[in-house]
Amino acid sequence: MIRLYKEELKRIVRTKSTLLFLAAAVALSVFMAYIPVTYVRFTYEENGQEMTLKGRDALALRKQLQAPSAGEVTPEKMAQGLESYQKNLERYGDFYDDFPLSVHNTEIFPWSPLITRLHEVMADPDTGLAPDYAKITEADALHFYDHCRTRVADLMKSEQKDNPQAQQIATSMYDNVTMPFYYYPGYNSNMFEYEGMYLFLLMFLCIMITAPLFCCEYQTGADDILRSTKLGRRKLAFIKILSILTLSILLFVLCMTIFMVISNSIFGWECRQTSMQILFSASTLLGLNIGQLQNLVMLAGFIALLSCISFALFVSSASKNTTIATSLTIAFSLAPSILYMMAGGNFAAYFRVLLPSGALGGSNSFSYALTYYFEFLKIGPVTVWTPWLLMLVPAAEIPLFLWLTVRTYSRRSLN
Repeated sequence: MIRLYKEELKRIVRTKSTLLFLAAAVALSVFMAYIPVTYVRFTYEENGQEMTLKGRDALALRKQLQAPSAGEVTPEKMAQGLESYQKNLERYGDFYDDFPLSVHNTEIFPWSPLITRLHEVMADPDTGLAPDYAKITEADALHFYDHCRTRVADLMKSEQKDNPQAQQIATSMYDNVTMPFYYYPGYNSNMFEYEGMYLFLLMFLCIMITAPLFCCEYQTGADDILRSTKLGRRKLAFIKILSILTLSILLFVLCMTIFMVISNSIFGWECRQTSMQILFSASTLLGLNIGQLQNLVMLAGFIALLSCISFALFVSSASKNTTIATSLTIAFSLAPSILYMMAGGNFAAYFRVLLPSGALGGSNSFSYALTYYFEFLKIGPVTVWTPWLLMLVPAAEIPLFLWLTVRTYSRRSLN
């Protein structure tokens, strides 16, 4: 059994298409980790002329200028940043019409990550509109964390007005958020999206390797020879499943290690200590820092990846040829993203939760649900926060699809 497992694993790895997809996965891990820094820009004045830095040079200057905001986000820092904002707004007017670039870079930009969050939590509870910076007081800045809690309650009353249970769950979750927050410049929300994008691409590469596993041998007739051996249909299915899962898990660990090391080395490992509430929204419900968030998204991606692979195995065991298996698997993998973008609403939300790839993609993804949405789904009398469903449902589907794969392959072998 062990010998056949090793031989099956070697057979899969030595296939030309598999080698191509493995190489693509590793190359993409490097590319997707590095490409975000190439979009970093920073414009400054030198000798009366505007100069623009790009890439890592721009990142280094941005981190240097925002050093006053680094570390613990104290009410005193909030008040200091607000004072700098208001002083310059009074002197020059708004930030867009002839505002001196040098003043913006030295007195506004250093505090912008903090004051943006203060501006957010001061929004009117009825209209949702944030006030002018000039109308925010020093007392408001000093009571920033009190306003954070009030803001979450106001948002939930607005966005989940027909679901009191969701309101209660959200406020209870936010009560567990650790305060004060922390901020370390460099990493931003745009960079975070690349982790989710790469997980989506890695999922496709893995299912492209998996989809032909059973049906390819149906086409070539090799399966007829294998079924004539004394090993048994179920054992053959287990060997194939174990081989592809082993390869996929090793590939995931390798590629995500490369991605994380490169990405965090570029933007700074200290950025992993930044609170989610500073990087995304002060009302984000989980009390995680960026490092913990990266790990949680990676875990959700790993679960979704295994679920998609398990589904691809089931489709492969039931399909007559590789074209059908690959097409069906890709279609079902894309369905949550396409439907969620085009239709939205409760149907799309439930549909994407039920499909294996629901946690991967764009606006439908687990990372978006964690950071941008207040989405809760009702299951009978129970209300559940969507990100938990995007982890629990695919996890439950893994053994289901693997069982269906073994059953389908065994039954087919009798024909």
